[in-house]
Amino acid sequence: MTVSLRRFAVSAMSFCCAALVAGAAVLPAFAQTSATAEADAPAESPADDAAELETVAVAALSGHQTVLSDIDFLGGLAGNPGLSGIVTFFSGGALEVLDGSRPIGVVVQTDGAQFTPIVCLPVADIDRLLQVGENFNLEPIDAGNGVYELEANDQVLFFKNVGQWTFAAQSVDALDLAPADPAATLQSLVDSYDLGVTLRAANVPEIYREIALEQLREGMEQGLEQEADESDEDFAKRRELAQAQVEQIEDLIKGLDTLTVGWNIDAENRQTFLEVVAIAAPKTDMALAMTAYRPSSTGVSGFHRPESAASLLTHGDTPDELLEKQQEQIEAAIATFRKQADKAISESEEGPLADPDMREALRSAANDLIDVYAQMARDGDAELAGSLDLSGEGWDLIAAAKVSDPEKVESAFKKVAEAASKDESFPGVEWGYAEHAGVKLHGMSAPVPENGQARDTLGESVRLIMGVGNERVYFAAGPRGEEALKAAIDRSASMADQEVMPAEVIVSLKQVLTAAKKVAPPQQAGMIGMVLDGLEQTAEGKDHLRVTVEAAESGRGARIRYLLEEGVLAAIGKAAAAAGNQMQGGAPGGF
Repeated sequence: MTVSLRRFAVSAMSFCCAALVAGAAVLPAFAQTSATAEADAPAESPADDAAELETVAVAALSGHQTVLSDIDFLGGLAGNPGLSGIVTFFSGGALEVLDGSRPIGVVVQTDGAQFTPIVCLPVADIDRLLQVGENFNLEPIDAGNGVYELEANDQVLFFKNVGQWTFAAQSVDALDLAPADPAATLQSLVDSYDLGVTLRAANVPEIYREIALEQLREGMEQGLEQEADESDEDFAKRRELAQAQVEQIEDLIKGLDTLTVGWNIDAENRQTFLEVVAIAAPKTDMALAMTAYRPSSTGVSGFHRPESAASLLTHGDTPDELLEKQQEQIEAAIATFRKQADKAISESEEGPLADPDMREALRSAANDLIDVYAQMARDGDAELAGSLDLSGEGWDLIAAAKVSDPEKVESAFKKVAEAASKDESFPGVEWGYAEHAGVKLHGMSAPVPENGQARDTLGESVRLIMGVGNERVYFAAGPRGEEALKAAIDRSASMADQEVMPAEVIVSLKQVLTAAKKVAPPQQAGMIGMVLDGLEQTAEGKDHLRVTVEAAESGRGARIRYLLEEGVLAAIGKAAAAAGNQMQGGAPGGF
């Protein structure tokens, strides 16, 4: 058994113990937080005791039948089939007590002044639960009325069985607040995830919101220090910008309705993903911001090639009402950006920038590009896509973006090229050497330094292309760059009416590693080869890391998902095996 496998088994055993002691580590944390806020809260009247409870957070873990099946799936990819048997062995009998078809969970409630967490265990026979606790040196004390007391980690917990569930809390009174139907409370999470947590931010008491916001403000103040060469006026502007950003974050926090974080192992589709779902409260700035994540069409979709080594697509249209509220902050950010760029250029006097003419050309070009960026920020309309293809012989990199003034981008590059032409080694630019679908193409062959790995990888020169269209600018590089650029422009035109998700990033591990192996030193190439061997055993085309963003809750929220396909999981297992083998000097294992 490798070190990583032992750690996995111990972790699983620890989980089982944690379930039996009913969240001994979780409950004190809530108690401490509540106590801190209570010190600042007004005294409660008798009527406050009867305040209606609100659920603040729910956490749920799928029943252990599902969890063990998922563990076997991961173990199989890592070369350790039957890993669930090890977990069951180290559980000390805990799994036999839990109903494997029902979830385990924690429900956190509040009366407006403090939090009350309650652990929900799918255990119908509390006597069996207490017997397993004794295996871990937890001696139960009968507190009467069906309540039992256990002490773990210097914290006292109380247990009580009600029907098919056993509840645990930090006080006997809290047990009376247990949900009548835990399955209904927890099931919505485990229907989507193996492990999930939902925060119902709208139910968080105002005092806790203010504490969090005050800590945010204090953090901003602590991070703001006037630089040695920064004038009082510039520092004041930077402070104003930081304060505006904090205020915007505060507005977003106040506009949050629910936040869910979930992890799912999908053995059927042989993948796993982590997901974050944020839902805004109606009629808030956050709800306005979320409308930018609704599906829509773009003019650059053809540059997003999911089959390539790496690909990106993002677009969105910020509502005018929200732009108006953010206008002051946008203008302040642009001014700060412009000043920082000017300062960086003025202080750079090495290499090509030792020439005052080059510095001036670069300063003018930077201002042109910042002007373009500024207008894009004011308009709130963004489209960006690009991809890198490393398959077969050669390579190509293409990108496209929607801009308010493509000619100004072109002008910026012309200014820099004109200043660079004073150097005899500058290869020159072929301005307007071709046109495709109304896009004017400029190109150059940039020399690659003779010494270094870049020359071995890229050759003597790299072909670079810039395209200028009606509302967009385009870029390409590599021996296949021009061909790929033209094809992407044509694809984008044919897809102009197709709705696509607001953001997606895709990485093909096999393509990346295959390319890396060609240029890696022998020892590293061997390790990469071992990982690639593992990828060959997985289904074709299932080697991707995907990050997606899409609308949720009818456009009032956003869903961000980080997904690993089976090839990536197998590669992680192989890499862990290689690392463990090097540490132990033994045969490769897995997780």
